[in-house]
Amino acid sequence: MKMKVFYEKGTKRLRRIFGRIVPFNTQYRPGDVCRIHLDNIEANNPRELTCHPIYPNLTTKLDISESLFEACSAYWKPRKQITTDYMVVEVPNGRIYTDNESSVAVVSQYNRLIENISLSLVKGKVTEPDLNNIFEQRYFLPPLKLKGKVFSLLSGGAGINNIGHWFIDVLPRLHLLRKSGLYESIDWFYVPSLQYSYQTETLDLLGIPLNKIIAGDEHPHLAADCVVASTAPRGNHTLVPKWLCDFIQDSFMPYAEEEEDQKTPEASYLYISRSDSKIRNVLNEKELLKELAPFGFKTVVSSQLSIKEKIRLFSRAKVVVGATGAGLINMFFCKPGTKMIEIFNEGFVVEPFYDIATKIELDYEYIICKGRKKVRNASQGQREHLLVETEKVLDILNKTTKEEHTADHQRKQAEVA
Repeated sequence: MKMKVFYEKGTKRLRRIFGRIVPFNTQYRPGDVCRIHLDNIEANNPRELTCHPIYPNLTTKLDISESLFEACSAYWKPRKQITTDYMVVEVPNGRIYTDNESSVAVVSQYNRLIENISLSLVKGKVTEPDLNNIFEQRYFLPPLKLKGKVFSLLSGGAGINNIGHWFIDVLPRLHLLRKSGLYESIDWFYVPSLQYSYQTETLDLLGIPLNKIIAGDEHPHLAADCVVASTAPRGNHTLVPKWLCDFIQDSFMPYAEEEEDQKTPEASYLYISRSDSKIRNVLNEKELLKELAPFGFKTVVSSQLSIKEKIRLFSRAKVVVGATGAGLINMFFCKPGTKMIEIFNEGFVVEPFYDIATKIELDYEYIICKGRKKVRNASQGQREHLLVETEKVLDILNKTTKEEHTADHQRKQAEVA
């Protein structure tokens, strides 16, 4: 498996290098950027695009303590407030090109890249449309040509293989599509990948049949009678809008009460282990688990569970503990009031989980562990392992237990009265 991963990464790197050196089908490289007139919709050329504003000028805020904000890694400091113009755009006779790594380009029949619905990332940050990676590309394979309308869910980043980005950056585009009124007219859904079970499972639960899905990692260049695409769910920044949280919970929480032949073992206290990962491991996990045992914690490796199992398990949890990472995306399935304790290495304190927690009304707390060396960027930070100060975890859990006992006592007194 490891050799396969190395091979795929090496092949992708070589393809990217040669793609910028060897000229082939250069007519597919856009010649310009098409700007969208949101303030005057009629000014857009309908032969090039039709714009459907969804949430124009929407403000999203970050509601966290000042101490947590100050602790956020300097190289990834979030904005406290952002404004985004959300839209869905139809592009007749359009094309989509992706490098399956950091960029997506939606191109009109006039060979112009459409701003807002195209996306290019450099070190995880969104660039200006005219800096999209496609303008450096010289080698293009001909596009796969499809009849009908194609809706793009491509994310331009880790949506191809990361469940957290899948839930935050890929699936919420379906909400924007539904709001546009175009959902029923879509013939094809263009997704980053179908390699992982969570991808096919979630699409199935959302009612999208497999025979209407095209995978971007198999077909990176596509043309259709009409391409439909949306603004990225987090816009050009990283804050998670409230509508995104509502969409995910409204879409998947109904499965929490669904009856199944095989019951998912229930546990009020969950510890999310990263033992299935090579990065950000808890080095003293055995020690931590020993301290958690008296509370009745169940250890969960979330990648080993189906989506429905995760929904049922997390919807019944009272306390969730885990190091920051994709497995915490299951917090979406927790009910309001659930205690969530996120553990950070001091060199990698990033959103989105503390951002989501406040928007779905979880009782959020965090612990920041001392790092073993100075972290200079996200690439380094996300690989740093953690040495958890277990006494900090126990302090929070003991406080939580006392609060629960007090609440139970008050409830019983009220019932007697």
